[in-house]
Amino acid sequence: MRAIVVAFLLFSSNLFAGEYQAAIDELDFVKLSDTYSDEKVSAILEGHGADLSAEEKSAAAVLVTLGALDAEDLEDESFAVKKVKSYVAVVSANHPALMGRIGDASLYHHMAGGFDHSALLKDNVFLEVLGEALVDGVLTGYDLRGKGVYDNFPVAHTFIYSQSSLLHMRQLVALLDSEGIEGWVYITPKVSAFLYRDDWGPASDGVVTLAHGVRVVQGQEIAVLFQFDSSDDRERFHDVVTRFAKKDEKDEPGLIENAWWQPFYYTDQAFEGFEPISLVVISSDSHEATLTVLEGKTEKVVQALKDDRWNMRVDRVWVNPPFYRFLNGGYK
Repeated sequence: MRAIVVAFLLFSSNLFAGEYQAAIDELDFVKLSDTYSDEKVSAILEGHGADLSAEEKSAAAVLVTLGALDAEDLEDESFAVKKVKSYVAVVSANHPALMGRIGDASLYHHMAGGFDHSALLKDNVFLEVLGEALVDGVLTGYDLRGKGVYDNFPVAHTFIYSQSSLLHMRQLVALLDSEGIEGWVYITPKVSAFLYRDDWGPASDGVVTLAHGVRVVQGQEIAVLFQFDSSDDRERFHDVVTRFAKKDEKDEPGLIENAWWQPFYYTDQAFEGFEPISLVVISSDSHEATLTVLEGKTEKVVQALKDDRWNMRVDRVWVNPPFYRFLNGGYK
């Protein structure tokens, strides 16, 4: 029996052998590892990872330098290896919308790059057809963004969050960091339009009047995808937004800049308190329009927008309660 236990412990200690070395090899950082002295490795790891080989310690130190790991993560090797694999997968993908990780000082600078709407504003075909659908009452709103930009992300680890304010997003990311929420931030520009509610008060410059007096809010926004390290962080994200980024009163104190009455964010898997809706996606060669539609109205939208000029699919997503109330005609 003792031999079995010893064998199991030996197996467990070797289960992740070479994972850190393999990670820096894939990232092409082996040469950097070769420059790390034993003293530097020891200082970076701060006593963690004592059971690792010298080569793995050096590789782990590089990964800590890159931000793929925290030194204390090495105390739970299963978690550390999972975190490293996620880091390698994200960095190696070189996604065009990737801005950085929550907590990166450079992220606040990079986020401004998500506000280039020039190519979207030239897509007159989509914008004209979608505007007509708003006037006809087929839609309550739409977003136009790059085609497939947020396809194939890990299920149950993301929220896609909409905003128009760079300052809001910088403050939100800082807030998430202060709450210990970890993950990656992707930003893509989008052109949006949605019906204006009469009870919102005097119209701003972003409100335009279309045919038959239909008033629409038109804007240049961003769709921000948060890919969290843990699916549990989606719940924490929702709590942070509800407390600090959702307006319930005019000039309400204690909120970050440019908080909305009805923040809009959704996820691809059932989430407690959220409501399922249809995300109707129509796509051309380079762009796609995402239409948020109540499930009972989906078929009407699909039939109205069928066209040989584009492809169409219907996804099921789960949306936060304030935006669900908006889809049902509510104000707050």
